[in-house]
Amino acid sequence: MPWMASLPHIRFGLLLALFLLLIVRNVSSEPYVYDEADYMYAASLGFFANWTDTPSISISDFAQARDNGRQSLSQRIRRTGDVLFYRHFHGPLFLYLLIPVAHLRLSERAGRIATLAIPAASLAIVYFGCLWLAPRGAILAALLFLSSYSVIGSTELAPHQLFALCSLASLILLLKAIASGKRRYWYGSIVAGGLAFCTLEVAAALLITLAICCFFERERWRVDGAFAAKSFALFLATVLVVWPAALFRLSFLKAYAVMVYLTATREFPWGSASFIETWRSRILHSPFEWVLIVASVIVWVANRRRNVYPIGLFAALVLMGTVRVLTNTPRYSLAFMPALDLLAGLALVPSFGPLRRPASLAVVTLAVVGLYGNACYQAVHQPHNPNPRSAAVLTYIHQNELENKAVLAPQADLPTLHYYFPGMRLRAYFGREPSESERSDFAANAIIAAAEP
Repeated sequence: MPWMASLPHIRFGLLLALFLLLIVRNVSSEPYVYDEADYMYAASLGFFANWTDTPSISISDFAQARDNGRQSLSQRIRRTGDVLFYRHFHGPLFLYLLIPVAHLRLSERAGRIATLAIPAASLAIVYFGCLWLAPRGAILAALLFLSSYSVIGSTELAPHQLFALCSLASLILLLKAIASGKRRYWYGSIVAGGLAFCTLEVAAALLITLAICCFFERERWRVDGAFAAKSFALFLATVLVVWPAALFRLSFLKAYAVMVYLTATREFPWGSASFIETWRSRILHSPFEWVLIVASVIVWVANRRRNVYPIGLFAALVLMGTVRVLTNTPRYSLAFMPALDLLAGLALVPSFGPLRRPASLAVVTLAVVGLYGNACYQAVHQPHNPNPRSAAVLTYIHQNELENKAVLAPQADLPTLHYYFPGMRLRAYFGREPSESERSDFAANAIIAAAEP
């Protein structure tokens, strides 16, 4: 019957509606803060600046400024207008999507809503990818993804949702290559891996996963020198098209140098939470999701379902690589949570047996109610304007007519002020209040007080 052929699309439409109902209410209307403000400024520089990383200081100048201390590094790079710095040293792929948002001059809420097309596309990849690989796991994997706190809690402008999209596409194509033995899916996985590389540094875990899987499947795929050369050339071609400066200007080395620098020099590079606080927050915000993920890992290991091992390998590598990323901010979990949701759908549901059994139906119903019910609770109770200080600081600037004056401000406020008031002369201070030297060598018309603890 014709309607039966469209049933998967009807189901996806329902899943997408449920997803948008959850995530849109979490979108803030506040001014862009810190990362968001820097990304929007980088987007305002246009495509060519981000494609070529122009302007950008050399690696030697970057190392010299870094050795002179954190304040020297920040001031030096902001004076030069280093576009790579304003991208926080990430690849430019997300910025290409953000440039139209910047040029359309949408409101902050509308700009954030526009980027929700990225997780919506990820939902489509999870659902239709599972239909392609193991149809019975599609609903659970998609439901896990759309209700995950890491996804619905990440509505700010940031490249992490895009990395989840690229990594999911790469993993699904890799699984298809393993299941079918056809090289074209492997090459598609390589291209998606290249796109992930042009998005976030944690893509190194994905590239290692691809290399290990290629080694494991070498006999089945008849891997030889030509196969390896074509794969490597395809990856390089993808990077050259999307981010040529990564190779010609070695911009990717700066990105990884910054990661090492942050990890080595700061006790809490990405936040102030402890290891226990970080994982308690992750688990308590999505308890049902974690129960199903743990159950799927147990089933996967017990049944030795070899066809999904790349997902487990990738998630393990990411977890090891981000062990120092201790923060309650949900977007940092996007590096591994969507992959674990995919693993749960592919490994867990096939173990239930035919879904017409009452016990199986009860388990699935309980999972659906638990997952979506918890997601609704989190959406209702999550603060929709988490940083009211940003609006207050902008109001203060306007009321005191400081738009083109010299202002001494806390480091955390600097990106916002720089983006909204490009004519302002800014100097950052890093403590609870500016030091005597910071006051004496900068004739400030006003000093913005630091936020209360």
